[in-house]
Amino acid sequence: MQFFILLIIIFSFRILKYCKENEYYLWEYITFRYFVPLNEERRRILDLQFPYYIKMNEKDKEEFRNRVQHFITNKRFESVDNIVITEEMKVMIAATAVQILFKRKAYYLSKFDTILISKNFPVQLDKLHTNRSIQISWDEFEQGYKSLTDGFNPGIKTMAMALDLEHQFGENKLFSESTYKEFNRLYKQEAEKYILSGKSKYDSYSKVDRSEYFAVAVEYFFERPEHFQANLPAMYLALSKLLRQDSLGMYKYKEKFFN
Repeated sequence: MQFFILLIIIFSFRILKYCKENEYYLWEYITFRYFVPLNEERRRILDLQFPYYIKMNEKDKEEFRNRVQHFITNKRFESVDNIVITEEMKVMIAATAVQILFKRKAYYLSKFDTILISKNFPVQLDKLHTNRSIQISWDEFEQGYKSLTDGFNPGIKTMAMALDLEHQFGENKLFSESTYKEFNRLYKQEAEKYILSGKSKYDSYSKVDRSEYFAVAVEYFFERPEHFQANLPAMYLALSKLLRQDSLGMYKYKEKFFN
């Protein structure tokens, strides 16, 4: 009898460890919510409205849908100004977060459990440092997807900043430390040049919010890759290695779930 009790305890600990490492909430896991395929309405939103997904092969689409389902399951979506939360909002926000790390091991921003959606309240990115919620202004978010080449996508920028903070302060490291350090080294060089030019709002690199500027680089990477690569090729390559993807097709990465 004691042997079976011990087995149950060991098995329970392993399940808890697995859930923690893979960002599963226990109740949702044992009730199979993570394993329910994305429903038709949500799939239709991806098929019609999310260009990154539309270009994929079928195998990658299935993986992408699974990650979107996982993200939606893990988050609370709340209105802060009586805006009605729709399926479109949930899917588009989840897909934006998934896109950034899609070619790496899946992460679902465990540090942040709530998505606060407003119609047009100003988003305060600095609050990501202290809050467990992510703010989204829906009008601004939608505007970011009206053009894919203007360098403006506040949804990508917000999620990228959250991911960077997760890497720095979360229990799991999202990126290879050596690659992350190389990107930051190159970024520091460019930031210091910009500050010296007098065009920056900062007068010293020590005052720069590096997570926000990482987010700007990711936004630029997905929105204007040709311009980014032409002007900052070393930095573009470093970010490409960090994210394990390259929309220009210049660099190939063998393993999707690179550590």
